Amino acid sequence: MRTVSIKTGTRGHQARILHDLLRCGWEVEQVPQNARIPPNGMKLVLRTDELQIRIRIFAYKVTTSGRSKPHERRVEITTTVQNGLSTEPGYADVVLGVDLASKKYVGIDKRRLLIGGKTHNASSFFDLEGLSVAPGEMLVNPRAVTADVFESGVEYHAFFDAKRISEYLFNHREIHAGTYGLSGFFRGNRPIVACQLPTKIDSASAKGEAFVLYARHHPESLEEFDINLLDAVEKKEITRPKGKQITPEQLKRLQLACEESGVFGEQAVLMHERRRLKKLGHKEAAARVERVSLRSVSEGYDILSFEDDGKTPRYLEVKSTVGKSMVVDLSLGEWKAAKAYGKNYYIVRVLNVRNSPALHYFSDPFELEASGAITKSESGWRLDLRSASSLK
Repeated sequence: MRTVSIKTGTRGHQARILHDLLRCGWEVEQVPQNARIPPNGMKLVLRTDELQIRIRIFAYKVTTSGRSKPHERRVEITTTVQNGLSTEPGYADVVLGVDLASKKYVGIDKRRLLIGGKTHNASSFFDLEGLSVAPGEMLVNPRAVTADVFESGVEYHAFFDAKRISEYLFNHREIHAGTYGLSGFFRGNRPIVACQLPTKIDSASAKGEAFVLYARHHPESLEEFDINLLDAVEKKEITRPKGKQITPEQLKRLQLACEESGVFGEQAVLMHERRRLKKLGHKEAAARVERVSLRSVSEGYDILSFEDDGKTPRYLEVKSTVGKSMVVDLSLGEWKAAKAYGKNYYIVRVLNVRNSPALHYFSDPFELEASGAITKSESGWRLDLRSASSLK
């Protein structure tokens, strides 16, 4: 059998992406005619028996922002339409940041390839906490940008590691449109296996311009759950549906869906806080709003923001639901934080979180306790917020 040697480009990010896909169970079916892994702009076809995507990948190293902002990082995109990049018919462009320290990827909106002007600098800035996402999890994080960058004023970044790279590649359009519900094809962790990037391949498989990878199994998307059932799981009031049974595996998926609802809620509050501060003229404060829950689960709050003056800290504990209940439970740690921060501590109840999130802010739980809105429960402090006044 005649073979050809696969040649790796000088930068290595493209080879890393290929290797991570093989580690997730993909198999090399075909390599380009020249058997070369390019330094950037690699054409890639991913196919199963029922699905196929054709993408062109650009990857760049994550660096410090260069703007004296310790919580900010940057992906500097050096290949843009402004310096001669052309579209490739039949292929969708994908832009990735590669963080060597954390071994995480950052998914970047491909519209950045259209930006740059004379300097060809299309840097995309993001919040450092995104790189703290737990192994095997994916975070889609919105960030405020100026309208001359994206008309919506929002840019979405995705943070993930090798276990979620297939999911990102198959769902990147929805992710950067802000419509992805973590329920697409190749959803969730993919098993990682030890393997090496092949150095030689049958010469008959060297043809065309793209790497073609094949997966044997069709990736099912996450089933849609009844909102009432999700609401019952949130409240720990799940009962046997009429005429049906709930298996332990189904319960696990329901519980995972509830965890995702929490992610959606925190993202909605994060975006709201940044927009609020930006509208008040505090652009620097808006950029420093942090989703603390990504780096620590023991602070007693999820998001650190700022009051209307742009200086005083605002501590936000987010409680999300798919339904409309205004009753929430606080843990002991959350209650201690509420006591410590007083009027600058907020419970943010996010209703209808998976469809059209509605945010309700409640300041200083101790004042709520004085009015009789809080009762002690075994799991912590239960807040019935129905009679309390919602703030902004």
